[in-house]
Amino acid sequence: MELSTSNILLIALYFVIVFAIGFWVRRKETVQEYLIAGRKIKLLQTTASILAVVGGMVLVTQAALAYELGLAAAWYWVGAALGLVCLGFAAKKIKIIADKNNFLTLSDYFFTKFDYKNGILSAIILFIAFYALLVGQFIAAGSLFSPLLGIKYSTAVLVMGLGTLIYLVLGGFKAVIKTDFLQFIIMFFVFIFILSTINIGTYTPEQINITSIGGPLIFIFLIIGIFIVFGAGDIWQRIFAAKDVKTIRNASFLSAALFLIFGIVLTIIGIAAKNNFPDINPSEALYYGMFYLIPTQLLGLSIIVLLAAIMSTIDTELFYLSSSISKDFIHRKKALSEEKMAKILRISIIILAAISALTAILFTNIITILFGILSLTLAISPSIIASFFWKIKNNAVFLSMIGGLLGFIVLIATNNFNPDTSIITLPSAILFLIIGQIIFKKQTAQI
Repeated sequence: MELSTSNILLIALYFVIVFAIGFWVRRKETVQEYLIAGRKIKLLQTTASILAVVGGMVLVTQAALAYELGLAAAWYWVGAALGLVCLGFAAKKIKIIADKNNFLTLSDYFFTKFDYKNGILSAIILFIAFYALLVGQFIAAGSLFSPLLGIKYSTAVLVMGLGTLIYLVLGGFKAVIKTDFLQFIIMFFVFIFILSTINIGTYTPEQINITSIGGPLIFIFLIIGIFIVFGAGDIWQRIFAAKDVKTIRNASFLSAALFLIFGIVLTIIGIAAKNNFPDINPSEALYYGMFYLIPTQLLGLSIIVLLAAIMSTIDTELFYLSSSISKDFIHRKKALSEEKMAKILRISIIILAAISALTAILFTNIITILFGILSLTLAISPSIIASFFWKIKNNAVFLSMIGGLLGFIVLIATNNFNPDTSIITLPSAILFLIIGQIIFKKQTAQI
């Protein structure tokens, strides 16, 4: 596909705007705003930023699943929406403890609520998961924009990384929030246009049968969607940055509705690709659906949507990982001033961007990466949810995360890891949490 001059200019304009945001934010922000946007983000920005965690890897994977499963592939988004609603109800408990202890990462919750060993273990698990997610975004960037722009896969990866790096290093988390808002607005309106204009082709009854995948797989999609929200450090970081409990609660509920809309649009794109291009690889469904099945007038905007989706997630994961290095691993060993933390964070962003881009060039299996991330994150979710209702033993939390990791490792070691089995970390973590509560409760009674 050859891009017109107007489309190339539109892409260039988009980069100019996000760079300008980074420079503008840099001129007037404080260190606290660089680290966590001053903890005063309002409703629309919080909502937009939560939606911005839906990155290119998720778009590619959802379209691929819809290509193979039809409308039933949307069950994950139903689960994620339910998870956001539940997170909204827990907003007060989270926000109070977060503001009191200046939380920056999800692992801060484990350090404060439980103990040091749980904080470190959760930080390690989340770091691995978010690094994989970051690599996945670069893979999505390379696989989508390489054929579109007529450049090498590696070049597309590097351009995307450099583009995001510029405004992120300059403006920090405040720049993340500002660009997320812009990227969300673009994605929302273009997705609506795509939904109303895409050539869906002739669909089969099975494609629109919401229960065609069967009860067990529906249950897996729902559970993954619900629990993944509670282990999503990037969403928690938005909660920490919001100005108050009401903002968090309303943003969670509004985001839940928007998640459903996004999920349906992506699912329809996958179905349309299947009906019009039945012989392509499912992982190419998003590319064919967005660039061959919509009016040519929307082509440039479709490109911007993918740029927005990928860049908004690359900046989020880069910032979260760098925050974790600065706060969870370095600050916990030696107390740092906010200025020193910000300096370390900037350096970490640059190093992580380079390493993750290189990893993406060498490894390209995007769907396996995504379900690996989901599986790892599910290992920490049961302890978080349980802590909202009961007094959980510190050692039981540690045992629960170890149990979830063991389930993940066994799947990998036995070559049985796939989307259907990736959920095993959740029951493993729940089982070990229950066992830990029983064991360590008895130990406490004996003492």
